[in-house]
Amino acid sequence: MSKNQHLSIEACYAKGISPFRSVIMTSQEARFINEQANLGFIKLSEKPTTISLNKFKNDRLIAIEEEPTPSAT
Repeated sequence: MSKNQHLSIEACYAKGISPFRSVIMTSQEARFINEQANLGFIKLSEKPTTISLNKFKNDRLIAIEEEPTPSAT
């Protein structure tokens, strides 16, 4: 495995994000990047997963927590 494709647990917690949430975030971003490449909007120089992990490491992915909607009782 390439060093660029490694994400340590400590790095996740340092950003205040659980490792499980970071995997979900980076995988969703990788899917989006791949979709954009398949549609011809962008040209890839690296694998979508590598690009996504680099975005996460460089703080270019942001975790947005949704507020729970109040239940109708």
